[in-house]
Amino acid sequence: MQAFYILAFLPALILAEADSGYGYAPKFYCRDTNTSIYAEVCVPGFTNEVKPVELDVKKAADDEYCYTQTKTECEETTKNVEREICTYNYVEKKETLSATTTQVTYEEKSETMKVTTCKPSAGYGPEHYGSKGEHQYCHEEYQTQEYRVPKVDTPVDVPVEVSVPEPVKECFKKTLEITEVVCKDVEERKCISLTKLEEAKESVDQSEVILGDPDCKQVTLTLPTQACSKQHGYGH
Repeated sequence: MQAFYILAFLPALILAEADSGYGYAPKFYCRDTNTSIYAEVCVPGFTNEVKPVELDVKKAADDEYCYTQTKTECEETTKNVEREICTYNYVEKKETLSATTTQVTYEEKSETMKVTTCKPSAGYGPEHYGSKGEHQYCHEEYQTQEYRVPKVDTPVDVPVEVSVPEPVKECFKKTLEITEVVCKDVEERKCISLTKLEEAKESVDQSEVILGDPDCKQVTLTLPTQACSKQHGYGH
């Protein structure tokens, strides 16, 4: 704060000792005293000025987001059904079949063959004179050889009894318990709360200090001063 002072002062007293070249110099006798003066003290005035100001702001607003949720729900059910169950068993079956067979016999045969047989004998005659050892005497003769030849008879069909497996089907009714799972899609609408920011205007009061008219007051100021009087006397 700045103050302005307007002061009205009385004339200052000039205290001096006169320098005289003749006679006694005058003397001044002073004493302390107070002097009151009047002044005007002014203080500048300040005032608050409030003005509305519009500001761009972001405001939170409630919002909602919705969507469709699909989920699969399954249910287990049990029911009784009648089914025909068939099995196959194999039994032995006798059958008479025709079989072809053959018989092998042996036929007696003989064969006369001409063979040459040799035996050692002493040699005589001029061609053997002077020869050493024995010589062979050979001659031809007929020999009969007997042998057996296998013979296959004419094929003969004979009845043969054989066993063959025969399937036999057996069926019966039976009640069965069947478990089934049935599923279906279920749609459900879901919504969730959200917060969004929106553009908005907001008015606020702005306070501003401005300089106004000065506030002046009359005051009395007391100042320390001296009061002096002049006396004449002898000078030294």
